[in-house]
Amino acid sequence: MKEQIRGFSGNLTLVDLQNSIRFEEAGGLELFDCIVATDKSNKPINVCKFKSLEPGKIPNDIVFVNHGSPKPESTGSLLFSDVVVIKNQFTNVDFYRES
Repeated sequence: MKEQIRGFSGNLTLVDLQNSIRFEEAGGLELFDCIVATDKSNKPINVCKFKSLEPGKIPNDIVFVNHGSPKPESTGSLLFSDVVVIKNQFTNVDFYRES
């Protein structure tokens, strides 16, 4: 499994970050972890880790919700929970996949 890392601005909304991740996954990657780091200006960013999939494979859409919110309909079980930066605020987020 080849891993790739992508950084995403900490000023994105939850939906914008989710859509950015979906864009990366449409290219044959699958998200498996997110951490918070800082950029060279010392601003918090989201650093997301992806694994490369076999050619032609695309994962089901990822779905983000604020931690503790009800599980979205049409999603599988909780993948993981992490702290990410949303609109420059540290935010606990639950990650699901559409089934």
